[in-house]
Amino acid sequence: MYLKTRAGAISENGQTLCAQHNFIKKTLKQTETGKKMFIRLYELAKSEKNEELKKFCVDVLETYEKHNINGHIIWEK
Repeated sequence: MYLKTRAGAISENGQTLCAQHNFIKKTLKQTETGKKMFIRLYELAKSEKNEELKKFCVDVLETYEKHNINGHIIWEK
């Protein structure tokens, strides 16, 4: 079931997506790109005091932010 909102977002099975995420879902068959996984990995590296892994996660997460990928997912440094 597809419903289109006045703003142009598409709701599919109760999920409302912006144009960018709708395009990703249609072409790549997914709406997320792994940012949450890197946030969890960053938090784990921080708690384990693994500086090398922490730096890697920071680089990846900064790239997400630089390109505004999954901007709705907030990463608190």
